[in-house]
Amino acid sequence: MGLRSREEEAWRKKRPLRGKKDQIDETTRPKILHLRLPITIKDLATQLKLKASQIISKLFMQGSIVTINDYLDDETTIQVLGRDFGCDITIDTKEEERVQITDKTIREEIEGTDPEQLVFRPPVVTFMGHVDHGKTSLIDAIRKTDVASGEAGAITQHIGAFKCHSTFGDITILDTPGHEAFSAMRERGADVTDLVILVIAGDEGMREQTIEAMNQAKTAKVPIMVALNKSDKPGFNPDNIYRQLSEHELLPEVWGGTTVTVNCSALKGDGIPELLEMLSLQSEILELKADPRARARGTVIESAMHRGMGCVATVLVQNGTLCKGDSIVFDLHYARVKTMHDEHGKELLEAGPSTPVKITGLSGLPEAGSEFVAVISEREAREIAHARQEQHKDKLQQKEKRLGLEGLLEKKVESDKKKILNLILRADVQGSLEALKHSLQKIQTSKVDLFFVFEGIGQISESDIELAATSNAIIVGFHTQVESHAETLIKQKKVSIKLHDIIYHAVDDVKSAMRDLLDKIPQENEMGEALVKTVFKSSQLGLIAGCQVTDGIIKRSHHIRLVREGNVVWKGHVASLKRVKEDVREVSKGLECGILLQNFSDVKEGDLIQAYEISYLEQEL
Repeated sequence: MGLRSREEEAWRKKRPLRGKKDQIDETTRPKILHLRLPITIKDLATQLKLKASQIISKLFMQGSIVTINDYLDDETTIQVLGRDFGCDITIDTKEEERVQITDKTIREEIEGTDPEQLVFRPPVVTFMGHVDHGKTSLIDAIRKTDVASGEAGAITQHIGAFKCHSTFGDITILDTPGHEAFSAMRERGADVTDLVILVIAGDEGMREQTIEAMNQAKTAKVPIMVALNKSDKPGFNPDNIYRQLSEHELLPEVWGGTTVTVNCSALKGDGIPELLEMLSLQSEILELKADPRARARGTVIESAMHRGMGCVATVLVQNGTLCKGDSIVFDLHYARVKTMHDEHGKELLEAGPSTPVKITGLSGLPEAGSEFVAVISEREAREIAHARQEQHKDKLQQKEKRLGLEGLLEKKVESDKKKILNLILRADVQGSLEALKHSLQKIQTSKVDLFFVFEGIGQISESDIELAATSNAIIVGFHTQVESHAETLIKQKKVSIKLHDIIYHAVDDVKSAMRDLLDKIPQENEMGEALVKTVFKSSQLGLIAGCQVTDGIIKRSHHIRLVREGNVVWKGHVASLKRVKEDVREVSKGLECGILLQNFSDVKEGDLIQAYEISYLEQEL
């Protein structure tokens, strides 16, 4: 009957159940991990033997939206993720410490040194104050040189660092620029200095930049001395300045306070010995010390591109001794010191604390104000600089990602509404370039945006001119020139180049270029008015308005506005203006005339014909 017995069923092979059997995950995951930060999601997943999607979903549950190539740099987040997946994660900071070199500041390093190894060092003095109050002239009187006459407009445009020898001991002087546009450079001057000399012209008193410089020194917690310059002038009034100083919490010694003031004249040399004596006394009170046997540490005062020597930097050694052949690391660059010169161009083999020197052998141009540290070898310096560059690159990429598409779209919409002025900046040194850019960015306007296509050190080259022609940019050169063979290319490409030696002239030039970009505002100036008394029909010309001029004058060249019952119904030009039967150029008040309007024939009795001229006004930033 087709039925099977139980014996027959026993030997039959059963089919396997597909898809219903659970798959067993046999992956062995680590229990302990040592990781370096930052790390990408992809690399973290590989280390944890997980899928990247598992980590992404876990972070999504915690409120973080990330992609597989995003970096994680938060120690706590990574350790929490590790615990979620049964792994104890320890952050390896050895590489980070190696790249950082040290987490101590120069001051902390000196304070942590054995007092027996410390020796007295010369004070680093910064002269600050308002434009043309005689800072550089005062330094000249101390150095017995003439620097001011060589400056553009007798205004210092760079930071000058040099050592001067006096009967009261050595002094390292920083001469910071006087114009307000160099506030960033002045701030760096205040950061590396031990003592600030606030120069005030005795006949003028305190000005905006004097107050600004004083506040910078207060913020940096640097002691302040006051030099009352121009004591030889008839209008010299020290009591007025004492009052102004007391208003800014600097009570002079002569009024029973603690602020040292010295009356002096840079022109005649009066009061200079007293100023040097007070400087020496103040430095003794401050007990300025450093360890000359320690590794060299200091700050970049200035950097520039030299045609023969490449990248050159003026550095101030603040602790230790910098020797020729030493390997040092700046922010993102490194150097092996090939040559070392003082301010007079004399070659040096070593430079101790408080010594400013000009060095060569740099891999790139470091920013003014960045610190440098000596390391064991050039290889070590190169590796550290390379690692820092990679970290900097990663941070920039992360910043761009955080901005997001929405932010980029908003920026695009805003930039579409505004005019954009493209600029290429060229300067002789890094500090000047930064100060120029900082000054231009301070131009306050909501109508024009500045876009810096390129910023560079050195002379204006052919590639700059090509770039300016392509991007429709203006080249602004500061304390620099155009390369001789690039002159012909300027005429061919019709590129605009602005060369300046004084920074506020450059700012004014850029402001003028920004104004030129703005559309001019049309303004209607009322010239005359005529009342339509009757309308004549002409088979050839159409309707002619018979008018009487009631106010002003109506010319054939004027723009016309036709007003009916208080509303403007038409705007245009005069086709023909006649008085009796003759064509005339103009009709004065009280006279009658015939007016034919251009391409308009709907004139009615009682209409007002208003004549006006259009003038175009420049917009203000």
